[in-house]
Formats: sequence, C-alpha cells, structure tokens
Amino acid sequence: MKNIPAKLLLFINLISFQAAAQVAFNEQNSLLIIEVESVEGVGDWFRDSVNIEGGTIHYLYSTTEHFKDPGNKTLKYPIEINNPGQYKIIWHSKVGLGTSSTDNNDTWLRVPEAAGFFGKNEEHIVRPHGKCQDDCPEGAGKEGWFKIYSNGTTDWTWRTKTSDNDPHEIYVCFEKKGIYSIEVSARSANHFLDRIVLYDPEKHTEKKVTNLSLPENERR
Repeated sequence: MKNIPAKLLLFINLISFQAAAQVAFNEQNSLLIIEVESVEGVGDWFRDSVNIEGGTIHYLYSTTEHFKDPGNKTLKYPIEINNPGQYKIIWHSKVGLGTSSTDNNDTWLRVPEAAGFFGKNEEHIVRPHGKCQDDCPEGAGKEGWFKIYSNGTTDWTWRTKTSDNDPHEIYVCFEKKGIYSIEVSARSANHFLDRIVLYDPEKHTEKKVTNLSLPENERR
C-alpha cells in the first residue's frame, strides 16, 4: 500500500510530460516560429490586432509595469527541439504608446532549461543576472531573466537586444533534443509583442525568417 502513492505520482508525472510534449511548438529545420498570443494564460495580458504588410497580426501587451521584478504575468511556451545547436532569438514588437523609442519598449525573457542563454555583440558575451559573474549585462535583471528591448524606432521592428546602451543580440544553445520552455514576463506597459522566432543563423537568413506570411510551427 505504501508504494501506491509513489506509483500514482509517477503515472501523473508521466501523463503530464506526455501532455506537455503533445502541445509543444515543434521546431523543424532549425526554425521555430511562435505567435505570442497562441498560448494559454494570456488572461492578464491585453490582446489586439492591426493590419500590416497586407495581413492582420495579433499581439499582446501589459498595462502594468514590472521594471525590477521579472516573473509577473509570465507566459510559458513549451518547445520541442529536434535539431540541437545555437539559435538566435528575435521577436516582432512595437512601442505601443508615445513617441520615444526608449520607453514602452521592453519585456523580460528567459529560457531556463537551455545549456546556454546569452547576449552577443561581435565577440563580447553577456549572461543574465543570476547566471553571470564578470559577464553581466548593463541594466536590470535577476534569476536568469534578460531585459529585452527594441531600439531606434517606435514602429514594428525585429530589433531584439539586451544590455542597456550596449546592445547585444540574443542567443540560446540547446545541447540535445528535447522539450524546453521559453518564458516571457511583463516589464514595460504598452510594449506590443506579436511573434517570437528562433533560428539557426548558419541555415537561415533573418530576412527569410522575418517574413510575416510564414506560419506558426505546429504543436504536438
């Protein structure tokens, strides 16, 4: 009788893992496209849409600010990596309020299970606060969260940077096939988020993967 709870717990964990695997966004050919609004738990975010590039995009945004405390209104995106390696992360975003390109322009990002999650500017590397030592980014962050911002424009953009006044592009390294998660957390109010793209820069160009007509990856 004492073994029944343990067996039951194992069964529940197995079912939960299988369920997660079934709904994970499935990377194919070293490319993964996620529509930000297509995950459960967006109730604390506001949703809207706009016509752009001949089509309609849907986006999310927060109306509250969390400048120093990542982990609020967290959205979790399970992903299945079939081709391990180094991926670049970019997202399609917009300053949603005002005329300043440095306000309402950032959101928190974390990839907790990845072997590596870092910002890169040529050969210089920064790692998130909570993971870094002498390679910390400029600006806020903790517990593995990067502050991710756009810069130079208030329009829709794929500029995806970290480290204040020292922009580094975002990379993640997956050492083996499996299920991982991407976590997005509110920071600035009125920062519009449309889609997230992970891709291998050695196999795809940014021009190719930022085509808004490309579909979201299937889930399974």
